[in-house]
Amino acid sequence: MASRIDRLGPKSMSIGEHLDELRLRLWLSVIPPLPLAIVFFLVAEPIVKWFLAPLQLVLERHGLPVQVQVLSPPEFIIAEMKIALGAAILVSAPWILYQFWKFISPGLHRHERRFVYLLIPGSAVLSLTGLALMYYVMLPIILEFMVALAGSVPSATPALALAHDPALGAIPLIDAMPAAAEPGQAWIKMPEGMLQVAIPGAAEGQVSVLQLAMSGDQLVAQQFQLSSYLSFVLMLMMAIAIAFQMPLVLLLLGWLGLVTPQWLRDRRKYALAVLAVVSALITPQDIISMLMMLVPLYLLYELGIAMVAWLPVSRVAGEREDEDA
Repeated sequence: MASRIDRLGPKSMSIGEHLDELRLRLWLSVIPPLPLAIVFFLVAEPIVKWFLAPLQLVLERHGLPVQVQVLSPPEFIIAEMKIALGAAILVSAPWILYQFWKFISPGLHRHERRFVYLLIPGSAVLSLTGLALMYYVMLPIILEFMVALAGSVPSATPALALAHDPALGAIPLIDAMPAAAEPGQAWIKMPEGMLQVAIPGAAEGQVSVLQLAMSGDQLVAQQFQLSSYLSFVLMLMMAIAIAFQMPLVLLLLGWLGLVTPQWLRDRRKYALAVLAVVSALITPQDIISMLMMLVPLYLLYELGIAMVAWLPVSRVAGEREDEDA
């Protein structure tokens, strides 16, 4: 069914009709995320594993137990709900932007619509680029630095917790779990340093394995909480997705006549200082993470200068149509 704007045109609508149209577009925007959130909740486990994959690789590389903690019964379900809702909004973003476009486009002139045709795809490309850079490059290096830093704090008694137990010498050190473990059999899985004990399972003839992380010569035990880790990654993703819109912000300022390419070039050192502060705010408080964020942000600043120079307002708008005047 055609909307009021489609039937009447923007100039023939009253304020009340515009509000009705806005209400319709908002309702249409929220319809897809709801069923999608349910679908993503049903398949949330692979998404959680995808989020945990960088942490798993870092923990394995340092010989640490590849586990995260859940400290309350509903914590895992709540984490899955957050991820499902976030994934639903992300997938629905094109539909939401389309509804926003359908609301504002009738009120724009033809030459003004050309700006939107450039900005929306550009924003999507920059967001996806930032998220890919964060997940595949920045996050593994940040986690590597954090795990290595915490593991470098030595204990006052640098020894295994069971080092003085005479029975420890009878426990074998193996690098792979036994193919057929018997109940009561114990071993130390290396290089993780995990004490594993086979016990009878729930079904007859079934064997389960209990695991215990043995304290080594580090004072700080590296145990990550699931909800805290996911919140950290999601906040980092959101901050980077927003920060990567900087070239488009500079382009808009150039179109409005507030900045010029030469003005931006002359203030590179001030921009570098501001970007350093922004990098420190949106990353963990360590110099490695800040520098990893600062470098792409400064490159985006240079990209913004190039876009302001290459895409002036006259080039994007083209000739004004007499009918749009």
